[in-house]
Amino acid sequence: MRPEDFEPGDLFAQIQNLVERLAEERRAREAAEGAERSKSELLAMIGHELKAPVETIASVSDLLRLSPLDPAQHRYTDMIVQSSQSLRSVVDDIGDLTRLEAGRFDLARSEFDLHAMIGEIGSALQARASAKGLTSGVDIGASCPKLVVADELCIRQVLITLLDTALRSTFDGSVRLHASAIDVNGVWRLRFDVTDTGRGYSAAERAQLFKPVLKVQSAASAEREGSGLELAIARKLALLMGGEVGCDSAPGKGSLYWFTLMAGHAGQAFSAARPEQQEGAACDEPILDLAEAEAVASEPVREAERQPKLSGRVLVVENNAVNRMLLGTYLDEFGVSYEMVATGAAALLNLATKRYDLVLMDMKMPDLDAIEATKRIRALQTPSAEVPLVALVSVRGDNRGAYLAAGVDAYASKPIRGRELHRVLARFLREGEGEEPALLAG
Repeated sequence: MRPEDFEPGDLFAQIQNLVERLAEERRAREAAEGAERSKSELLAMIGHELKAPVETIASVSDLLRLSPLDPAQHRYTDMIVQSSQSLRSVVDDIGDLTRLEAGRFDLARSEFDLHAMIGEIGSALQARASAKGLTSGVDIGASCPKLVVADELCIRQVLITLLDTALRSTFDGSVRLHASAIDVNGVWRLRFDVTDTGRGYSAAERAQLFKPVLKVQSAASAEREGSGLELAIARKLALLMGGEVGCDSAPGKGSLYWFTLMAGHAGQAFSAARPEQQEGAACDEPILDLAEAEAVASEPVREAERQPKLSGRVLVVENNAVNRMLLGTYLDEFGVSYEMVATGAAALLNLATKRYDLVLMDMKMPDLDAIEATKRIRALQTPSAEVPLVALVSVRGDNRGAYLAAGVDAYASKPIRGRELHRVLARFLREGEGEEPALLAG
């Protein structure tokens, strides 16, 4: 363009066009972000509303299995149990994913034996692989440290998710796990590789592999397919730990799933999160207790067991009416006497005027924060301030460490299981004398 051909209006028009395009892109981005927020809020609400009824169905169906049932009724009850476990897994995964997306996760870093953890996972892998007629193996590289500082439960969850994925897609051959490490400026960079001889994935399938897809597997299915959210959760957990997950694969060539993270040396305190992840990342809820979640999800149906009767007076603090009925059924079986209240305030009033041998309290009360309620009980100017306090907490998502620090003596998991509840209460209550043993489920 020659100088004499320049028209100022042309430049202004181009600038105006650019401004309009930028404004349009901003509006589109804001609309997309708003839709994403709405989706996350809806999922969080669904997960919250479903959690209590799903836990109740699981607990009551376990209790139902102890009733006199004919063979057909036993099969129907087992189907309810399996379906409720599948649905509970979906609800738990929704809760995990929405908390991760909202930045409300806090890693529980502590020193642990990495070799022992890998060995335990390897034993579980061997059992599951053998059940499918597959071979398996675990290899710990010479550079892998024995003791590290990291969130062990997070690492377990990601590894089990990757191994589950490999086992689901492999019907002949093997699934193997390899662990290695390098020291990067005084911090361990751990890497785990899961290899299988399965069907493999196309490039298009790999692109979708770590994206959330909500699904509920039929109880009649022979394979434990999961909710479709596990790999998306694994990816977010890996990022939170300063690492990544990925998959290298080709159709008919098997797959390599890899997982990296940053871990501290033994005795070292450190933060694995990247700087951009630390902003607003504080959370009052730790990662799920995977060991218990796996036990609840995969434990086979056991025969009813008889346990010693217990003796004592228990205050039950639970706002859910169905859970109160369920707890009452178990406590009747255990042989203890009890009173029930539905709020934290009512519990404080009872404890200020009456004596109990134990308090069994749900930690999600509507009127008082769980930690605040615990602190108020411990601050009472009566003998009740020393009463053993057992918290009812979710298998996943409850801040058990904070409850114990506030003054809780022990906890029992929800959904409520008779065997576990009896075991916890027996630590604080006397055994009954001359009575029939209690019949327990779960």
